[in-house]
Amino acid sequence: MMKPESSLPARFGEKPPPFSIPKRYKPKRGRQRTVPNRRGKSLLASGELVGQLRALDRGGYARTHQYGGKIYPTGLHAAIARLLDSLGLAYALDFRVAEGSRLSADFLVEGRIALFVGRRLSAQERKAVKSSGLKSVLMEMSTARSDLLDPGLRVADVSDEEDGEGAPREARLQTIFLDDPSFNFDYAHILPKTEKCSVMHGHTSSALVEIAGSPVDGMVVDFNDAKPIIKKAIADLDHKLFINERYVTGRTATHVDLSFATVHGEFSLHVPKETTVLLDGEATVENLAQELLRRIAPKMPENVEAVGVYVYEGLNKGTHLLARLQERRSEARRKR
Repeated sequence: MMKPESSLPARFGEKPPPFSIPKRYKPKRGRQRTVPNRRGKSLLASGELVGQLRALDRGGYARTHQYGGKIYPTGLHAAIARLLDSLGLAYALDFRVAEGSRLSADFLVEGRIALFVGRRLSAQERKAVKSSGLKSVLMEMSTARSDLLDPGLRVADVSDEEDGEGAPREARLQTIFLDDPSFNFDYAHILPKTEKCSVMHGHTSSALVEIAGSPVDGMVVDFNDAKPIIKKAIADLDHKLFINERYVTGRTATHVDLSFATVHGEFSLHVPKETTVLLDGEATVENLAQELLRRIAPKMPENVEAVGVYVYEGLNKGTHLLARLQERRSEARRKR
C-alpha cells in the first residue's frame, strides 16, 4: 500500500513537504499570573496592602528603641541611657526642670545635669533652665557635617549663656590643614645607635600642619594668621643640625661640644650654637615633629584645642603627631 505523497521522505536534492498541524492538537493552558490568597482574592486587587502602604507614607507607624526594659523615642536616647548605665551614673527620665514650667529634661544625671536630646530650646525655656540651677546640655544629631569623619553629634552647653539669650554655641571640633611649598626645610642629623644613620647626613623634608578647634565666626583659625606662625617655626629649623642633648660635653658662648660613640667609632664635634638644635631624645623624625609642634602650639588662639604635624622624611615616609593643648587650658583655668 502506497503512503500519501506528503508523508514520503524527501529525496536527495528535493524540498521536504510542508509541515501540517494535526487538527486534534490543542495548546496547553498557561498558569495564572496572579496567585489568589486564601480568600480567593488577589492581594493587590483587595486594596488592603495599598491602604497599609498609604498609612506608612503618612507616618502611621512609629519606630521606637528599647533598652533595659524601657522604650526610647530615638536611637540617640537609647545610646545615652546605655552610656550612663555603663558609667554607673544614676539618672531619671522626663524630669521637670522647674516649678510651674512644662519643660522636662530627657535625662537628669546625678541630680545636677539636665540633658535635652534632639531638640532646641526657646529663649524662655533657656531662662527656665538657667533659673533651675542645673547644669544643662543639649544633644542632637545634625545633618550638617564638616567631613566624612564627622558623625553629626552636636553638644551645646546652655548653662554658660548670659541671661539665656542667643543660641548656644556648639561644642564641636573642626579641623583645618595647611600644606604649602614654603613648609619645606633641610636639616642634618645623626643617629649613633643605627647602622645606616650613624654617620652625619642630611634630609630635605616637608611639613603639613592640622589645627583642630571650635569654630569662631565659622573659622577655626584664619589661614592668614596661622601660616606666618608655621613659616617662622620651620624657618628656625631650616639648615640646622639636630642632635640629642645628652651628647653635649661642653658649651661656650658661640659653640657646643658633642661627643658620642657609634658603630663606626667615637665622634667628637665642635659645632656652632646657632646652627644646632638640641632635642630631648634622639634626632628621629618623630622627635623632630615634636620640636616643630612645640614651636607652633603656644602661638595658636584660645579656641584651638589640638595641633597636629606631619613631617615627611623624603618620599612616602614620615610621621604624624597630634597633641591636645591641655596644659595651656589648665593654666588659663587656674588663672581665672
